[in-house]
Formats: sequence, structure tokens, C-alpha cells
Amino acid sequence: MRFASFCVLLAQLAVPPVYSVRMFVSFGNSLTLPCHGAPSRDVVWLFQQDELPDWLLVAKLYTGFFSSGNGFQGRVESFYLTEPGNYSLTLSPVVYSDLGIYKCQYKDETEIPLSDVKLEIRVPSNVSIAIGMSASLPCFGKINTRADDLDILWMRGGENVYQLHKNTITYGPRFENRTSLSPEQALCGNMSLTIRQAQFSDEGDYQCFYRSPKESGNPDYASLFVTGHPTQNFTVKAGGLLSILLYAADPVRVTFSAGLGSDEVLIFNANKGPARYGERCAQRCVLLAQNYTLLLRSVTLEDAGVYKVTDPETKKTIGSVSLHVSAPPLSAGALAGIVLGVLVVVLLVLGALCFLEVPQRTKASRACSPLPSSQC
Repeated sequence: MRFASFCVLLAQLAVPPVYSVRMFVSFGNSLTLPCHGAPSRDVVWLFQQDELPDWLLVAKLYTGFFSSGNGFQGRVESFYLTEPGNYSLTLSPVVYSDLGIYKCQYKDETEIPLSDVKLEIRVPSNVSIAIGMSASLPCFGKINTRADDLDILWMRGGENVYQLHKNTITYGPRFENRTSLSPEQALCGNMSLTIRQAQFSDEGDYQCFYRSPKESGNPDYASLFVTGHPTQNFTVKAGGLLSILLYAADPVRVTFSAGLGSDEVLIFNANKGPARYGERCAQRCVLLAQNYTLLLRSVTLEDAGVYKVTDPETKKTIGSVSLHVSAPPLSAGALAGIVLGVLVVVLLVLGALCFLEVPQRTKASRACSPLPSSQC
């Protein structure tokens, strides 16, 4: 009898969990797991991770009482107190380790659940970011280890990008101190990689592994696309200061053109060597390397035009600035001089008109004067 019971138990463990509803949700979003029953009953929500036999507590929905299980604190909510009989559970935000099977049942009736749901997590695989910004490449997996034993590897093509192996971090070429991930989040299944100061050369397909290169995360690949920035339109007064964002320290090139059809003139160039300034701004340009900004001082009317920032390696446009230069405001002395000059011109014109009109008036007066009385 004991042997038969043991066989039945093994058979039950071998049967995959049964669920009646299959739901999908994107990582980081919210989701409501449905459950309805008789009002004023004690209900529990349980959770079973794939391939694991134990059921974990998600939440207790007892009469006038609500509590959440480990790993779900602050992320679950129910409206059963205001909507009697509605034991649906809202999960927000969804993390990757939430995937699995959920069941809602009365506390004292475990045979037939009120609701059972298989939850699958969808993860975006394409990431687009403007050059110079930070990108997050998604990767998730079932991590069952301690923080000291984490072994996570990110690769692009056949080259290593970032590896965390038992508290030791190693970087691939061109990625040193620009890539990172959170060990705390990794223990929850989130092994997403952050790339700071994204460059055009960072584009490609990335893949993450954990524990060994044979265990890949989800998604299998994360594709990174790096774009340029839209054109900025600036108006600067003559004698003022123009600020040009470079979005990168090296490699970067800045050129100037006065308009359509005009030749491009070198302003600034930094490409694996000392920065070089063009003649147009050699004495007026200042590089703020920490802020990736080029300053052009003492702007003149001849500086109006388009400043284009490019990557000299890929020839792609990083960004551009369209500059309009306004005339400098007049000083009080200059304004007074202009007013005085205008008054002088007006007086001269009036004087000339009077000179021309006086002889004509004299001649007319003589022709119209009455004859002397002796001649009458």
C-alpha cells in the first residue's frame, strides 16, 4: 500500500501543472490575474515557478485583511474589499522571475482552484538609442544562486563585452567602464546590460549567458541601433557664445558651411590623437571635454551657417547646429550719433528747399504790387 501511494505521488509530480488561462505581459508592465468567487471568503493566491514542485504564497485575501508573500511585497493589489467576490490580483511592475503558474483558491478548499493562469513574460529585443546616451539591453533568466556565485557573460559576435564572475568584472575592448549590470537585479532574473555613452561602433547583436556559455538568457539576442540627434536651431547675438554638443569625446569631427552649395570648412577634429582646430576657430574655440561640448567665442555675422558633427570612422552624422547671428545692439552713444545725423540731414534738406523757394516768392510779389498813384 505504501509503495502504491509512493507511485501515485511520483505520477503526480511527473504530470505538468494544468492551467486554464494563458496570459502574456511585457516586462515592466502591469497585469491583472482574474479570479471571482463567493463574497466574504478567505482566498489565497499561490505561485509555482516552472520546473519547481513547490507552491509559493503570492497573497492572502482574508476577510478585512490583505498580505503579500516574499518577493511580491509592494507589487500586488486587490479590490476584493470594495468589490465583494472579486479576488483578482493586480501585479505591477512585472519582473522576469514572475513567469510561471498562478492559482487562486479558497483557503479551506484546495481541490479545485477558482482560477489558474500560466503567465509568460515578453521581452523587447530591439533597442534604439541616440548617440551619446545610455542604452539598456534586456536579458532575463532563472537565477538560483548567491550573489557571490553569479556568473554572467555578455558577448557581441564572438567577442566578450562584459563578464561578472564571482564578484570579478572584466570588460571587452572599447567597453571598459562603459558597461554595467546590477547584481541585485540579476538575483531576481534581470541581467540587463547598460551601455553608457553609446557610439555608432556599438551597434550589433548582443547575447547574454549565465552560469555557462550554453545557458543563454531571454531574449536570445538584443539588437542595438544607434541614431544621430536632430538639428538644433540657435540664434546668437554678434559677439556672443555658441555651444555645440559633440555627444562624444573621440572620435568626432566638426565642420562649417555657410549654406547650401558651400564648401565644408574644418572647425574641430579629434580622432585617436591630439585635438586639432581649424583656422576659422583656432583662436576662438574652447573644448569642454568633460561635457563633450565645443564653445565658439566672439561670434560674428560671418559665423552664421550650419555646423555638422560627424563620426570620422563611420562617416555618420552625430548632430548639427543651424546658427543665425543677429546684429549687436546699439550703444547709447552710437544711437545718439545716429539721431543727430538724421537731424542734420533733415535740416539741410529743409534749408535747401527754403533757398529754392525764396527767389520765386520775391519775383511774384513784384509782379503783383499795385502801381504808384502818380501813374494812375
